[in-house]
Amino acid sequence: MSAVTGLAAEAAAFMERAGYSSSSRSGYQRIWDQFGRYCTASGVRVPDRETAAGFCAAVGADGAGQWQVFYRRAVGCLFDVADTSRFALRAGRGGIPVPKIFTVEFEAYASSLAGCGLAEATVRAKTGMLRRFLAFLAGQGVQRMTALSVADVSAYVRSLTPMAASSRAGQLYFLREYLRFAVREHGADPVLGAMFPVIVFDRDAVLPSVYRPGEVAAALAEAGNQSESPLRDRAVLLLASLLGLRSGDIKGLRFDQIDWANRRLSLAQHKTGRRLDLPLPDECAFAIIDYWKNERPDVDDPHVFLRAGPRTSRPQRVTTSTTSWPGVSPGPESRHPGGTAGCTRCVIPWRSGCSNPGPPTR
Repeated sequence: MSAVTGLAAEAAAFMERAGYSSSSRSGYQRIWDQFGRYCTASGVRVPDRETAAGFCAAVGADGAGQWQVFYRRAVGCLFDVADTSRFALRAGRGGIPVPKIFTVEFEAYASSLAGCGLAEATVRAKTGMLRRFLAFLAGQGVQRMTALSVADVSAYVRSLTPMAASSRAGQLYFLREYLRFAVREHGADPVLGAMFPVIVFDRDAVLPSVYRPGEVAAALAEAGNQSESPLRDRAVLLLASLLGLRSGDIKGLRFDQIDWANRRLSLAQHKTGRRLDLPLPDECAFAIIDYWKNERPDVDDPHVFLRAGPRTSRPQRVTTSTTSWPGVSPGPESRHPGGTAGCTRCVIPWRSGCSNPGPPTR
């Protein structure tokens, strides 16, 4: 017995188990016999997929015509069976035959659709998908719906990989519906009914955007290079990047909200009003102290960050937007919306009043 004959016998047995009609099997067998004669004439004793490609080219089946695609599929099935003991089932215009062992299940589902007021095309599509699924189960050796397992369903889902994304989506929607039907009507494992949960989400939602570590490092390295207050800007960026403070909270940060002895910040968030208690990293603490001792205007104001200017000026704004951070290139790829991703807008008031309290003791 030649290698092709052995592969053809195994593939034919699989098709019979899967419920293919005798006429469908004979169509495949005719091509397998032709491929066997080609191998014999070519002196090929152990054919492979490359041999199959040569055969298809020799008989002119390397085009896009329906019969050419069928030739390539028929020959490819031999090697699919050799590799996995099965091949992917495909429905023709007449649909895949319903395996005899699942006739009752098929008719029960088809009957349930009859009273739903669905369009004829919808009913045909759903029953067609069920034919494919039941034929696959029969090919896997599943004999009854109560024996169906998660592994069997997962194997079927993997077999859908060659399909287009929209086709796979339709199959998965159908599976979710049918598995729940099988649990309810045929006593299938209840776990199957939960395999494809409905996930509610906002179609307009986007993934949160954050600064990459390299961008934060570049911003910190360049902080203050083009600023009137480089020490302040560095401290602001550290609070934004290390603690994720919003710009409003950085703007309103006061000295009495800093516990220097225990290195902690305690404040009510400007946006939500919720209490926030955070550890104060040494890098942030030293940056604030450096700014306080060497750059902060000598005025009596409880707020940490001020903008130098005439005492008669109104509170002024300092904008550090996502596209103007030092070290971060502007452009669509570098935009990072979200106040907690970084200090996207810092408003630094200048206030005058009492004398400036002395810096804390390190």
